[in-house]
Amino acid sequence: MSQPHDDLDVPDRDVTGHDLPAAPTTGHAAIDEALERLSRIDDLDLSLHPEEFDAVHGALRESLANAGRDGVAPESA
Repeated sequence: MSQPHDDLDVPDRDVTGHDLPAAPTTGHAAIDEALERLSRIDDLDLSLHPEEFDAVHGALRESLANAGRDGVAPESA
C-alpha cells in the first residue's frame, strides 16, 4: 500500500527561499522516512496536514510495535 503524497515533489527550500534543515537520522529506514516527512510538512497545503500526520503516526506506531523484531538495532546498542 503506498503512502499518501509519496508522489509529491517537495522542495529543499522553504517559501522564503531558505534551505530547509535536514531531518535527523536514526539508522532505521521507516523512522528516518517519517522524520523526513515531518520536516517538510510546512511545504504542504494545510488541508493535507492531518493525512500526513496520520501517516507518520502510523509508521512510527508500526516501528514501535516491531521494535526488536525487525533486526535493526538502535545506534546506541
